[in-house]
Parts: sequence; C-alpha cells; structure tokens
Amino acid sequence: MIHLICNDDSYLVYTRSTNDAVAKLGKKYPFHINPAPISYASVWKDPLHLDFGPDDETTNELVPDIAARYGRLFLTEKAHSLLSDYLAHDGEFLPVTYVGGTGYIFNPLTIAEDHNAVDNAVTVFNDFGELESLGFLEDKLPKGMMVFRSKACGYLDVFCTDQIKKAIEDAGLVGVTFQPDLAYLGGPASVAH
Repeated sequence: MIHLICNDDSYLVYTRSTNDAVAKLGKKYPFHINPAPISYASVWKDPLHLDFGPDDETTNELVPDIAARYGRLFLTEKAHSLLSDYLAHDGEFLPVTYVGGTGYIFNPLTIAEDHNAVDNAVTVFNDFGELESLGFLEDKLPKGMMVFRSKACGYLDVFCTDQIKKAIEDAGLVGVTFQPDLAYLGGPASVAH
C-alpha cells in the first residue's frame, strides 16, 4: 500500500531563510521555493539553517524526528541513522543545522511519472486543475523503492511504501502521520501522544 507522508501538526514546524539559501546555493538553485526534483548535492557545500517554531496546531514544543515540507523530509540525526539505509536509493541527504542540533533534508528524486506509475483510472483533476484523487500502480514503481514524489501534485508531497512506514513506526520516530488519502483532502493531521 502507498501512503502520503503528512506532518503531525502538534510538533514544531521549520522554516528556511531565503537569504541563507541564496547565500549558500546561489540564485540559480532556489531550493527554498522550488519543489521540483532537482539534485542539489553538487552545490550544497554548507548546511542550511532551519528555524523551528510553533504553528497554530502545535501542542508539543519539540523538534520532530521527521517532518514533511515542500516535497522533502527533514530528518534529525537519530532519524537519519535509523532510516538512511532505507532511503539512500531514492534521493539525497542534504545537511542542515537548527538550534539544538543537526540533521538532514532528504530530497526524494524518484518520480512516479518517470515509471508510468500514476494510475490514470483513479487520478482525477477538477475543472480548475486541482487534484481531487490520486492513485499509483505499485507494480510499476522501482523494486526496493521506499519514497517518491509525483508531478500530479506539483512535487509538493512525499509518498511511501508500507515498509518505510513500518520502519518509522517501529523506531518510535515522531513528527509525521501516514494518510491513505493520497490527494490529502482531509485537512490537518495530528495524533494523540
């Protein structure tokens, strides 16, 4: 089964500084505003700094182990050490810092459309071009793939397999939930802790 990885909105959320991104990556690589599946490893020389703060739904004043944002995943050092072997073939780990620690942004580079894995029988856009439902053909996705993105949702979401979902849950990592509604029409997510 495929799941949409969503933030658990009860944890702190991160932002990236435009000035920091431009200073470290240059104007040619607008990582902070462009969710497209572009590799940044060759130009990512110094860690970007993330600022964590509360959002409207925040109830835990904690940095999450994992967070999903703009089609990428934030991983603490703990999450990286537990998940890097699972994720390494599907993208790149880009170092980041934040007050109190270091971690990584995981930039997924596996794209469903590159493998003809979007299920056109269930993927529907409304009259305004907005995604209403989304499905994937799991047998078309690369063998061993754990996470991927899709052009259908503007590369803004990260999808995963049962295997990585189970690895995250078994490790007790916090910060994300898993939605079966791949177009995520259900609103914000949180889980009771």
